[in-house]
Amino acid sequence: MNGDEISASRRQLSMAEKLDHLLKLRAKPDKDDKPSYKAMAAEIAAQSGETFSGAYLWQLHRGERANPTLRHLGALARYFDVPVSYFTEDDVARRVIDEEDLARRELDKSMTEAGVSAVYLRGDLSALSPEGKRMAADMIRQIRELEQGAKLPPAPPRA
Repeated sequence: MNGDEISASRRQLSMAEKLDHLLKLRAKPDKDDKPSYKAMAAEIAAQSGETFSGAYLWQLHRGERANPTLRHLGALARYFDVPVSYFTEDDVARRVIDEEDLARRELDKSMTEAGVSAVYLRGDLSALSPEGKRMAADMIRQIRELEQGAKLPPAPPRA
């Protein structure tokens, strides 16, 4: 890693960048393939009891608001299933992002090896948590092994 890469990996992540990562992974797109901030804000509010508006969420995502309250951070963390420290500590955010990336690559590899090419299936699986992605990858590998084992000729009877 050269000096530029080290300084880039150590620069402070903005609230907008952290939220963008979560939205790309877990937000359900609207008709125009963008997250519905209004629907998401309503889900967060219903889940947490905290008041949220679509406009506020949009402003956080765009970087126009950068200092949410601890209550809002807690509600966002619960909704996206990350620790609150994801938003407050860059090292935690980087670990979560790296873990997600590793799990996604593992799932992609197992799907490719199994010949899974259905785009809709890949999209559904990409919304899983890192642990869910690992479980899906393991299941795909096990199914492939079972099917390959079923294609083997039966073993001769033992005497």
